[in-house]
Amino acid sequence: MAGLIDILVNNSAIIKSIAKQVGIDTKDADLIIKKLAPILMGGVKANLNSDKDSRGLIKHIESKKYSDILDKPDEHLKNSNFKEIGDEILAEITGSKENSREVAKHVEKETGVNSSIIKTILPMLAPIVIGVLTKKSSTSLENNSSSTDLTEVLSSLIDQDKDGSIIDDVMGMATKFIFS
Repeated sequence: MAGLIDILVNNSAIIKSIAKQVGIDTKDADLIIKKLAPILMGGVKANLNSDKDSRGLIKHIESKKYSDILDKPDEHLKNSNFKEIGDEILAEITGSKENSREVAKHVEKETGVNSSIIKTILPMLAPIVIGVLTKKSSTSLENNSSSTDLTEVLSSLIDQDKDGSIIDDVMGMATKFIFS
């Protein structure tokens, strides 16, 4: 999963765009994104590996709506309904507003950045996570003719250590608590 997270946290255009939208410096945006990216990716993993319905997440990934978000973050972030879409995706990833608040509190403790800023960034970052997964899963599906099941491809992309564990690759016990 580190590769997927690296794609997200090493994209200076995303960091700059989010910093500009929120009104914080890029150093703080970088720090927050580095903390949130593994948590959100872990939320996707938890969603896909749980008994709950993953159709909402799969629908967003299959739409390919965010496949170019890594290349054009400003364009997406300026979209008037981006926050609404981000909130919808965030609910799919974390499971509830309460879980999202817990994520914000956890990241606030780790970064010292006010949770209200983190709560603003969460729905911005959620579609970007979907964009990363869309891009990587499309490539995997094209290169792997033996598997055409998107859920299977996504699970294998996210579970890099192939242990089947829901969250351990990402954030350990803290994330297990947040998404359980």
